[in-house]
Amino acid sequence: MEPFLYDKFFEIEDKHWWFKARSDIILEIISSKLAIPDGSKILDIGCGTGGPLMRLAARFDAWGIDNSERAVEYCERRGLKNVFRCDLGEFVQKHTDFRLATLLDVVEHVDDDVSFLSLAAKSLTKGGMVLITVPAYPFLWSQHDVVNHHKRRYTRRTLEALISNSGLELEFISYYNTILFPAVVAQRYLENVLGRNSDRELNMPGGLVNGILYRVFSSEKNLLKSIPFPFGVSLIAIARKRDSST
Repeated sequence: MEPFLYDKFFEIEDKHWWFKARSDIILEIISSKLAIPDGSKILDIGCGTGGPLMRLAARFDAWGIDNSERAVEYCERRGLKNVFRCDLGEFVQKHTDFRLATLLDVVEHVDDDVSFLSLAAKSLTKGGMVLITVPAYPFLWSQHDVVNHHKRRYTRRTLEALISNSGLELEFISYYNTILFPAVVAQRYLENVLGRNSDRELNMPGGLVNGILYRVFSSEKNLLKSIPFPFGVSLIAIARKRDSST
C-alpha cells in the first residue's frame, strides 16, 4: 500500500462513512454469529492504523500486527497495546492462542492468498474462527485498487475456494455494501468511460452526505444477522479452523 495512505486512513477512518459502517457491520457479525465471550484474545492481522482494532479492544483482549512501521506508530498514538510490526510467519511461531483472527480487507493485498490464510489459521486455538472481508467483483476494478496495491477482487465462489483451500471450514458468507451497489457500479462505469484515473473514494464528503451514506451502509448490519446478500461491493465471511489443523 502507498505510504501516504496510512496518513490518510488515520485522518479519516474515525469519521468517514465507509470505515465507520464497516466497523459497525463487523462488530454486529461478531456479536450475532460468533460465541466469543468478552475479554477473549483476538488478533487483527494487517491492523493498519488501528480504527477497527480500537473498537475491538473495547470488548476483547485485542492484539494487532502489521508490516508497516507507520501503521504501528499510528496504533500506538491511539494508545493501543500489543501491536507489533512483524510478518505473520514470525508471529505465529510464538503466538497460537487466539479465539478469533480478523483479516479486514487484507488478503487481496498478498500474492499467495491461500498460503497467507493458512498461516493465519495457525494463530488460532482449536476451533478458533477467522473473519474475512474483501472487495468484490473484478469488474469493479478501479484506480482505488491500483493505489491500494490490490492483487485481485473476489466473487463469492473465489472466496469460498480460498477458504476451502486454506484448510478452513466456511460457516457464513455474504456480499455486503449492497444498498449502495448500483451507485458504485454506475460511478465505476462513468470513470472508465470518461477515462478518470484518480482515486476519489477516500475524499471526505460533506457532513450531510457523509451522515446519509453512513446510515444507509450501516443499516445492513441488522439484515446480515438474518440473511446473506446476493451481491454487493464487498464480501464478508466467517470460517472455522478444522480440528485437524495445527
